[in-house]
Amino acid sequence: MSGAALRRNGLGFLGLTLAALAVLAALAAPVLAPHDPVKADLSQGLKPPGSPGHPLGTDQLGRDTLSRVLYGARVALFIGLCTVLLTAIVGGILGLLAGFFGGWPGQALMRLCDVQLSFPFILLALTINAIVGLGLRNISISLAAAGWVADARVVRGEVLSVKQRDYVQAAAALGTGRARILFRHVLPNVAPSIIIVASLQFSQFIVAEAAISFLGFGVQPPTPAWGSMLSESRDFLYIAWWLAAFPGAALALTALGVNLVGDWLRDVLDPKFRV
Repeated sequence: MSGAALRRNGLGFLGLTLAALAVLAALAAPVLAPHDPVKADLSQGLKPPGSPGHPLGTDQLGRDTLSRVLYGARVALFIGLCTVLLTAIVGGILGLLAGFFGGWPGQALMRLCDVQLSFPFILLALTINAIVGLGLRNISISLAAAGWVADARVVRGEVLSVKQRDYVQAAAALGTGRARILFRHVLPNVAPSIIIVASLQFSQFIVAEAAISFLGFGVQPPTPAWGSMLSESRDFLYIAWWLAAFPGAALALTALGVNLVGDWLRDVLDPKFRV
């Protein structure tokens, strides 16, 4: 799709703009942040937005809210990206093999997916996180362990459809090896579905990380993360509304932007959604 076509797709353009701003904030946080996000100054505690040197105010410890929101974008996007890559690789490979080779391993995988889907996603992620421990790496592992089933089920369904097409059947009839058929004919036709699922899951993982951090099982203070910032703001909602408003708005707008980009990619890459 050309740039002009993207601009005609208003929601897609809006989503790409919001996502690009979030990425820019994360990459340029050391340059854009006016203060150290973890340095406390009790004399500057709970300064309202518009205070000199603190455009978005400060928290109860005198830490600059703008700086913490900018650095929080780094945490959210890093965990979202790592988790999406993990789920796409693990779920994609398992779904590809289950759909192509079939048999009892494929059926066993699908029953495992059914069992896992019977548990609420966030509860399962919290349980796994409590087992593997705290930290950015373990949050990504927990979310990926809870979210890989979506990739596996979608990829398996696509593979079952693709391997029945005439060109795949013709390649098999000509004696082409199964590995060559899998990677040359099946995988390229399944790749768009993997990209679509990954883009739609990205915002889910960002919000899930914020929820886990909000509950105290994710990113630990003083590291700035939107979820932990929202948790810390609960005791000050009536006297310092900005402590919840700005990280909450950043989380909502980033998730909205990524969701809109995912919808646009689905419309572009999936022929079923083309008009």
